[in-house]
Amino acid sequence: MLSSKLNAAATKLRNVSLLRTKTTLAIRRETINVWERRAPLAPAHVKQVIESGVNVLVQPSARRSFYMQEYEEVGAIITEDLSSATHIIGVKAPDPEELISDKCYAFFSHVIKAQPEGMPLLDEIIKKNITLLDYEKMTNEDGQRNVAFGHYAGIAGMINILHGLGLRLLSLGVTSPFLHIGLAHNYASVDQVIPVLHKIGSNLQKYKLPKVVAPLTFAFTGTGNVSQGAQSIFDHLPHEYIDPHDMKEAALNGDPSKCYATVLSRSNCMERIDGKPYTPEDYAENGDLYRNIFSEKVAPYTTCLINGLYWDHNSPRVLTEEDGDRLFGMGSQARNNIMRGIPQIPHKMIGIADISCDIGGSIEFSREPTTVGNPFQLYDPKTRTTHNDFSRDGIMVMSIDNLPCQLPREATEFFGDCFLPHLPDFLKLTHSKHVSNQATSPCIARAIITTEGGLAPDYKYITTLREEQELAALKEARVAKTKAEWRTDNKRVLLLGSGLVAEPVVEYLTRSPDVKITIGSIDEDQAIQLASRYRNTVPQYLDGGNRRTLKDEISKHDIVISLLPNNMHPFIADMCIDARRDMLTASYAQDAMRKAGARAAVKGLTLMNEVGLDPGIDHMLAMRIFDEVKSGHGVVESFTSFCGGLPAPQYTNNPLRYKFTWSPRGALLTALNEAKYLKDGKVMHVGEGELMEATEEFDAIPGFNLESYPNRDSTTYTTAYGLESAHTIIRGTLRYKGYSSAVSSLINIGLFKNQTVDLSGYTYRDLVKSLLGDKNMNDEKFMALLLQRLKNDKQQVVTLRKLGLLSGAPIPEGVTSPLDALAKKLLDSLMLPPDESDVVIMSHNVGVRWPTGKRENIRSNLVVYGEEDGWSAMAKTVGLPIGIAAEMMMNGQVKERGCVLPLSPAIYQPMLTKLEDEGISERREREDVDDMEYF
Repeated sequence: MLSSKLNAAATKLRNVSLLRTKTTLAIRRETINVWERRAPLAPAHVKQVIESGVNVLVQPSARRSFYMQEYEEVGAIITEDLSSATHIIGVKAPDPEELISDKCYAFFSHVIKAQPEGMPLLDEIIKKNITLLDYEKMTNEDGQRNVAFGHYAGIAGMINILHGLGLRLLSLGVTSPFLHIGLAHNYASVDQVIPVLHKIGSNLQKYKLPKVVAPLTFAFTGTGNVSQGAQSIFDHLPHEYIDPHDMKEAALNGDPSKCYATVLSRSNCMERIDGKPYTPEDYAENGDLYRNIFSEKVAPYTTCLINGLYWDHNSPRVLTEEDGDRLFGMGSQARNNIMRGIPQIPHKMIGIADISCDIGGSIEFSREPTTVGNPFQLYDPKTRTTHNDFSRDGIMVMSIDNLPCQLPREATEFFGDCFLPHLPDFLKLTHSKHVSNQATSPCIARAIITTEGGLAPDYKYITTLREEQELAALKEARVAKTKAEWRTDNKRVLLLGSGLVAEPVVEYLTRSPDVKITIGSIDEDQAIQLASRYRNTVPQYLDGGNRRTLKDEISKHDIVISLLPNNMHPFIADMCIDARRDMLTASYAQDAMRKAGARAAVKGLTLMNEVGLDPGIDHMLAMRIFDEVKSGHGVVESFTSFCGGLPAPQYTNNPLRYKFTWSPRGALLTALNEAKYLKDGKVMHVGEGELMEATEEFDAIPGFNLESYPNRDSTTYTTAYGLESAHTIIRGTLRYKGYSSAVSSLINIGLFKNQTVDLSGYTYRDLVKSLLGDKNMNDEKFMALLLQRLKNDKQQVVTLRKLGLLSGAPIPEGVTSPLDALAKKLLDSLMLPPDESDVVIMSHNVGVRWPTGKRENIRSNLVVYGEEDGWSAMAKTVGLPIGIAAEMMMNGQVKERGCVLPLSPAIYQPMLTKLEDEGISERREREDVDDMEYF
């Protein structure tokens, strides 16, 4: 007995001596939950580490899938105390109090997104001067992960869902061979599962499933490790892979003795809302403009969805709650009883393996993780709740968030094989030096989260993100408190945007004490200032591109008003339709909105568009005249409509006779638009860049000294306005006289060019010289070439000089094109300041033939002035119509459904009456027309 104690003591002393002289790696015990039986390294890996001259400690664990004896047999020291280790590794994060100071750790930390639940751990890591490596950030130069468990998540998830499929089919009245496969943790290795799969396949081929469920069809989303792992299990069943568009045919007429599968990548399941084609580059930049078409094209014909798709808040969902209503409601894809004993299956889709397990993410109704002990739940779309009773209705969902734990030995071996090549570089790290002063591989350096008592340089953002999230949580709590005080019978408006147009909307709507408004804006300070001026209004930071947050807010309100850029409206409309909410915007109804309108109409929703100034008031005033003419049995033979938002006349002392209230770049580019209109029965075209040459004097309101040019395609209004009888239809833009000449000079010398060029060190004069051929030409030659380019129009030279474009002022850094240089100059010099006012001018001229043969011009002029240091004319004439339309929609006065424009009397008549009450009214004139002089 004494001898054995002495030997043990000697061994312990020898171990301590070794630990003092060599690098020591420790494998900590996993404690996160009872199913976490993995380790970062298997005994075979530990053996290689020890043979390289590194000591290895292993913290004892009777739960670990590899026995302590296996580690001991390869030379590891089993010990509770890891304080002598220099480097400590695990799979999941330890409890903060278990961390040992002045060590190098590696584990999945879940702190890189400033996750609130991980912040106490991060604080303790920094406090204890720990160098932390996060496996998740061990990537190659292309950002692909070098170390991960995803493959085994896919394998385990596929085994589980096949087991669940057997259970669910049985509960629906159909027995199947899938009852004979167990959950993944019932097998010591994948090799033990394969014969079971082969037996299942043999039974499927021999006995076949009844046609109420057969053939079974599987859809795999994603093409990465998770999806590949799941497919590796599926491939052992009798199967055929098919294209997504063939799923319908397979589901209805396929061979019941085999399974069909399709693999959905972004390229075949993502569709841009505006109809433009998918490209990987565009999706990476504009993911918020895409929607996932799986629910429409593939899901109705899928038995089992295997979801391995990476998802973030800006990505479209694979399945929404609305999709659940449509796909899984009783009667969807229903089949009639074939004979007694054969059940009716209410829907084709039986189960979902949400392997990615982004809760509330790509599968919106996957609301909480399931567990290895309780792997399945059923989602009932009728009540939008989950339950565990297989005898009740619902779609089976498996969303286990630690699937690789079910195959812990193989998952550990796989992970260790990935990590082992990087381990020597990890072991070179020390807690006593900043990572930037240590020699290690790029892969390891990219994954170092903390170093020398602080965040590593690449992760300093966590501090800012954390502060933002904490501040957002406080603000959200305050907003929630305010909203909690709103009565249930209040009308709740979500206003997206807080710019100049927003205030008239808020002011008008909050006149009613029953209307409550949330101003959602990315400019939080602006939203706070606006909300502070009006009752029943709360500000909220809201990024229009954050699909998840935006959809949550939409669902909490009765109507959504979007003042965001036009290209975002289809994206917002999709979410409004999913949440069954009406939507309102002042922008043109693009094709994608009209397409969304068809979906909205089915659900009894209204997507109101074009209720601003132009489009908006222009429609309403025109339609009022047209309907009056038709009621008097007259015929509209011609229609011209011109509108302009301009500085008030006293503020036009500049060469353009114009000032900008929005991006000069965007405003300038409209001068390059093409135009199309109908004149005297002929379709006229204006080519790109020729618009300014099509300018004509406009003398309908002589006191303003105006000119006009056509705007886009006027011929589309032939049908929209019901003007099939008209020989002339022109819609156009108004500017003060001299604008088109000045803009033409800018176009002619090349300042509208948008090609990227190096303008470093250039002055504006240098830029104009280079556009004429030579930056270094002398002034005499320069002036001669300039006059030649401008057709000897000296007034245009004066225009360039007054705009500062011939000066020696340097072009700002970062400007990379002539157009950007021009826009920057005009931004600095020609923006309308707050203490100046604007004016909106609109003029319609309708040529009418009455039943008596009499011809008449009906002219409608609208002039609205802005207020100095108050609302601009543009804000009033856009914001007030929006507010009025929203009020009408909330009061049930708008009966039309789908994509709606204010073209019917039921909409435009009350709107125009209310606008007149706000001081926005037309002045109507009538003029007889001689038969020889018409228009």
